[in-house]
Amino acid sequence: MMGDMSFSVPGVSYMSPVQATPSDVEALVLELQAHPVNTNEFFRTFESRQLRPRQLRAFVRQYHYFCFHFVKVLEGLLYHTPIHEMEMRTELAKTLYSELGSGSPDRVHIRQLERFASSIGLQPRDLQATVPIPEVTTYLDTLRRLFLHSGHLTALGAALAVETTAASEFRYFVPGLEHYEQFHPGELEFFTLHLAEEQHHGNWLVEAVRKTARSEDDLHRVAAGAREAADAWSEFWAGMYRMVFDANLADALD
Repeated sequence: MMGDMSFSVPGVSYMSPVQATPSDVEALVLELQAHPVNTNEFFRTFESRQLRPRQLRAFVRQYHYFCFHFVKVLEGLLYHTPIHEMEMRTELAKTLYSELGSGSPDRVHIRQLERFASSIGLQPRDLQATVPIPEVTTYLDTLRRLFLHSGHLTALGAALAVETTAASEFRYFVPGLEHYEQFHPGELEFFTLHLAEEQHHGNWLVEAVRKTARSEDDLHRVAAGAREAADAWSEFWAGMYRMVFDANLADALD
């Protein structure tokens, strides 16, 4: 890996070294927004450098694989949320409804991404044949464990981290993709939409934490899930950087 400290070292958390319980959900959000994953080397390089076609296709195949499977994990989180946690279920349902196009099949987010994939020469069969790199698999496995097997408060924290840190990638991806002359606005819809959409998702999850974490111990559990998810997201992008910008790996996946 390149000598950039934006990526986490396995087994070492980049969040608060003391791992104190945040004073409130707003403090936790600020902590997540300060996580190095939000300014990692992949994002900065993607924004500043025009990728070769095979690099862009390699990135989109892995990113699509994650996005495609993430929605199913999110469905599982909603199913596993205790029936009496009505506020948490409501805010998760909003997020899932948004991911599924807010009732419009053409606006389902994964279909928007697939339209972009088509514009760079990736057919559905190419996307279906994608073999995930280890970091993509590990991140999805981490989210499955946090969302489905770690208790609803830890799961809620992980979901908060996912939506809070997801906002930053599009602030790099959109200006990066605007360097390419071949794309028209409709092909970039997935990316431009998420500049605002992730803010909504984050706000919904903040509201869920406010209404669900009723004690300091509850907030501690939320923070634990959030911190682990953010660190795992950092490892995801470290793997993506190696895969996309290492010529041999990109050739193997193209």
